[in-house]
Amino acid sequence: MKQFWTNLTKSTRFQVLFYAASLTIGCLLFLGPYLFPSENAKLFFQGIGIALVAAALLGFAQRLFFYDDFRSEVDKLVGDSLESFLAQYMLPFINEGLERLFKNRYEGITEFKKHMQLESKEIVIIGSSLKGILDITERDQSKKEFADIIRQKIKAGIDVKFMLTHPALAFLREDAERTMPGEIKREIIETLRYLTGKNVGGGESKLKVDVPLTSIKLYLGTPTICAIICSDWMLVNPYAYQGTVYDNFCFEVARKNPQGLYSKIFNNHFNNPWDNGRTTLEVSEDILKNIHHVVLADVFPSRLSDLVHPNDNSKSDGHSAQQQSASSRASLPDGSG
Repeated sequence: MKQFWTNLTKSTRFQVLFYAASLTIGCLLFLGPYLFPSENAKLFFQGIGIALVAAALLGFAQRLFFYDDFRSEVDKLVGDSLESFLAQYMLPFINEGLERLFKNRYEGITEFKKHMQLESKEIVIIGSSLKGILDITERDQSKKEFADIIRQKIKAGIDVKFMLTHPALAFLREDAERTMPGEIKREIIETLRYLTGKNVGGGESKLKVDVPLTSIKLYLGTPTICAIICSDWMLVNPYAYQGTVYDNFCFEVARKNPQGLYSKIFNNHFNNPWDNGRTTLEVSEDILKNIHHVVLADVFPSRLSDLVHPNDNSKSDGHSAQQQSASSRASLPDGSG
């Protein structure tokens, strides 16, 4: 601001000071009605105040639009301020690749579909049951369009990979999402049937996407973000501790540099887990057929409850015996005994 004032000519400075004084006095004269009881005095001071304010604003407008020296300095002042603001607050986000923010996943996917349609290398989809993305009945037109894009890409020879939560661990999200016991597990089973068209847990799906089994893996843990990843773009939808993920905000990230946000999420949330056999399970025909043993046995919630509440004596001896019996019969996450 000091440099702005120094660059103005003496004549321009005088006029700016005069207009500023007129504007200030005009605003103060509006207080006249509160200082004088006479109605005539109120009208008098209001009239003068309006005239001075109008004259000052017109004077500023004249200097701004018809005098190059003042206009150029104002433009420079605004430009420098804007450049400083962008450099301090916006440039870090731009360098990281953050492009757009959406209030929920539906808005994000609606806009992100264009990147999927143009993709020519690989698409990665990470989530839990994918209920907010796919509709196994295909009655939801928007979700059917999403499935059709996947079908088209697979037919074109493009890899479309899925990493879902293992249904045996899905119960950890039930209370948070206020769902019935076993509901998220069943949703994941239904999604697997829909994606593969295989006999999953003793049932088959009439509608299918025909995703190869080698393109699906199950993660042995609770999800943290849902993501749709293309070669140069990704849509990131974080999970909240309490609430459904598709109602949470999401943001679009562009692949800007090797150290940017895109690369960090791609490597740590997909590439490394995908290749880690200790945390991510490869899907096979046998696992899909036997996975219902894990889902129906419901052993992990019981084991977790015993660990979290070791001194809970509210269970009856009969109930505990049933749990131990179920534990001895239950399959492990990979379907083995």
